[in-house]
Amino acid sequence: MKILITGINGYIGSNLKNVLKKKNNKIFGIKSKTSVKDYNKLIRDNIKPDVIIHCAGSGLVGVNQISSYIHKKKNIDSTKQLIKFIKKSNIYGSKIIFLSSQAVYGKINSKKISENNLTKPISAYGKTKLLAEKELKKINYNYIIILRLFSIYGIGLRKQIIWDACCKFKKNNYFFRGNGLEKRDFLSIKDFNNLIKLIIMNKNPITSIYNVGSGVGTQIKNLVNYIKVEFKIKNKINYTGNPNIIENQNYISSNGKIRKKFNWKCTSKLKIEIKKYVKWFKKNIN
Repeated sequence: MKILITGINGYIGSNLKNVLKKKNNKIFGIKSKTSVKDYNKLIRDNIKPDVIIHCAGSGLVGVNQISSYIHKKKNIDSTKQLIKFIKKSNIYGSKIIFLSSQAVYGKINSKKISENNLTKPISAYGKTKLLAEKELKKINYNYIIILRLFSIYGIGLRKQIIWDACCKFKKNNYFFRGNGLEKRDFLSIKDFNNLIKLIIMNKNPITSIYNVGSGVGTQIKNLVNYIKVEFKIKNKINYTGNPNIIENQNYISSNGKIRKKFNWKCTSKLKIEIKKYVKWFKKNIN
C-alpha cells in the first residue's frame, strides 16, 4: 500500500512513519519546508497514494495573536498545497486522513465534547484547523476522514504540559499557570498509532468527522503530581491562576463514534506512560 504522510518530520508524522513502514507499506513523505519540491517529485513519478495522512500544521495550540500568520501558513496553506497535488495527480478513491484538533470547538459547557457540538473556535489555531477541514471537504471522489485530536502525548514529545512540567522540575521551578483543576483528555501516541492502522485497514471507509481521545479527563494538578513523584520532589506545587479561556476550559472527548466504527480501544495507562516519559527525559535531556 502506498501511504503519503505530510509533516513526516514532526512528532506524529515521524511516529507514523516508523510504525507503518513495518507493515511492508511504501511510505512517501512531505517535509513542510520543501513541500512544493516534494509534491512535484511525486507528480513526476506518477505516485498516487492509497492513503494520505495530513499531519502537517502548526503545533502552537494556545491563544497567541502574533502567531496567527504561522497558523494560517501551516494549517491553511499546507492543506491547499495538498489539495492542489490531489487534483493535479487525479487521485480518486483514496483515504485522506486529516489531523484536526479539539480547538475547533472553542468553549464548551458540556462534560464531554461530541462531534455534534457546535464549532466556535476562539483561537487562531482552532479557526485555521476548522478552515482546513472545510477545504478538504470540497474534495470529490475520495474519503475524507477528519480526526479531531485531543492531547496526544508520548516519549519524544518536546512540548505541551508533560514536557513543560519536566523542564520546570529540572530547573527547580514549581510554579504553574491556571488553577490545576482544568481537565484534559490525554491519549498516548501508541493508542493513536493503533487507531491509524485500523483506519487504514478498514474496508468500509466513509467521509466523516471523529473525536480522538481517551474519553477520560485528568486534572492538570493530578498529572503534575504524577510527574512530581517520578522526580522525587517534595516541594509544594504552586498554581498562579490564569484568565486564559482556553486553559480554563475542560477538554474531554466523547469517543464512542470512533471506537464503534473502527473497533478501537485505548490500552495505555497514563501513570505508567508518565513513568516511561520521565525516564526518557532524564536520560536524554541535559
